[in-house]
Amino acid sequence: MKIIVGRLSGFCAGVTFTVNKAKEVLKEKNTVYCLGEIVHNESVVKMLENEDMVTVESIDEVPNGGNVIFRAHGEAEEVYNKAKKRDINVIDLTCGKVRRIHLDVQREKENKFIIIIGKKTHPETIGTQGFAGENCIVIEAVSEVEKAYELFKKSNLNKAYVVSQTTFSSKKFYEITKEIMECFKEAQVNINNTICDATEKRQDEVERISKDVDKMIIIGGKNSSNTKELAVISEKNCNKVYLVQDKNDLTSINFNKNDIIGIVSGASTPKNDVCEIKEYIENKTIKNLS
Repeated sequence: MKIIVGRLSGFCAGVTFTVNKAKEVLKEKNTVYCLGEIVHNESVVKMLENEDMVTVESIDEVPNGGNVIFRAHGEAEEVYNKAKKRDINVIDLTCGKVRRIHLDVQREKENKFIIIIGKKTHPETIGTQGFAGENCIVIEAVSEVEKAYELFKKSNLNKAYVVSQTTFSSKKFYEITKEIMECFKEAQVNINNTICDATEKRQDEVERISKDVDKMIIIGGKNSSNTKELAVISEKNCNKVYLVQDKNDLTSINFNKNDIIGIVSGASTPKNDVCEIKEYIENKTIKNLS
């Protein structure tokens, strides 16, 4: 058996900062709330909740004067305003790259139509949209470009500004922006590729590895957008792709001595989880041979 572990597996730099900072805050303050999953990984969330972090779904659940973490995905402008009105102490752990997108669209919305390329239900996209004003649309497929153009014409603006969810598919981004340039010929379009370079590199690595293996193991949280995208990329090159959260999800998978196995992780998965799954596969194969 040969196991190829992605060099970029484990936390990305942004998640490392967010998790480490959250640990520091939890040592300093009695009760700290977090608005939504701090990262899309159950084991990480449980670890921090065991240190007395309380995960909530709405700012309304945080008491007046309380402490709340704004996670790496970021929040909409109105959420900041609600927190300020109620004297809630915000520990802003928004990823720096996401925060720059917020500032960009906030600036450009004054005279440009904002197009956000990303998944409509993703918290990062929702947060960015909350800074983009009324003349804005979120699209996630080439088929939605025409609708964006219709809204653009109704806005009476002659300029458009395009950004992306940082963990969106690079391939889809280029396909969509190519269509935007075709459809918006009469407009002045500024395309800002805000996909995180770490995301692109991870996607490129998965593309390479998945071409050379019999089985592909993708490790990450069930709500992780970037992890799901790694699985989609792998499925184009490998017939047996498994998206798992931990070693318990591997019990029904058969491994044999001739397998070439690829292991990669999403950006919110700890390196320890990757090592644990690699060890589990090795031990399971040895048992099957004995």
